[in-house]
Order: sequence, then C-alpha cells, then structure tokens
Amino acid sequence: MHEGAIAESIVDILRDVKKDNDLEKITYVKLRVGIFSGVMVDALMFALNALKNEEEFIVDTKFEVEEVDVKARCVLCDKVYMFDKTTEVCFLCPQCNMPLEIESGKEMEIAVVEGE
Repeated sequence: MHEGAIAESIVDILRDVKKDNDLEKITYVKLRVGIFSGVMVDALMFALNALKNEEEFIVDTKFEVEEVDVKARCVLCDKVYMFDKTTEVCFLCPQCNMPLEIESGKEMEIAVVEGE
C-alpha cells in the first residue's frame, strides 16, 4: 500500500503551491487518477483526510478525484478503444490482433488547485 506515501507527496506539492503563490490556504484540489495507475482511490482519500488534520493550510480543503478510463490505440489500424474497468483491458486489437498502445489511464496527477 503506497497511497500513504502518495498522499504525503501531494501535501508536499500543495505546500509548494501555497508558498509559490503566496496563499494562506488551499481550498480545493482535483486529482486525476487513471484506473490503470495502481492507485486505490479509497485508500488515497483516507490518507489525504488523515493528513488534512495535521496541516492547517489544508484542514478545510475539498479533495475530489476524477478516475480516468484506459484509452488504447492500435499501432496498426489506429482504432481507439476505451476501457472503464481494469479487467476489461486487452492488449491486442480485436479487429487486427496487433498490439494496443495505452494513451491514458495510467496517470496520477494534480489537475486543479484553488486557494486563497
């Protein structure tokens, strides 16, 4: 379980954003987490909520997570496939049986930060 370490890294980044933008507190954070990232969203939110109580500048921050589906493109026929569950992801094109290249769904990023 590495979500605790990820949550600590997010808080470190938010601390830098606060400092760099001369903010008193962070009010809203939107995270984008790919379903193929290996991050357990519930565990990440649990860790972030635990850390909120230790850091005054994020104690009232609203954290929101957007889960990103896997988008894959065939390297030969260029057809695009979307998968919303990891159990559905396939690595070969159903049409031409060539490998699929994953374009999204593995990311873990801070998409939006708002503060005052």
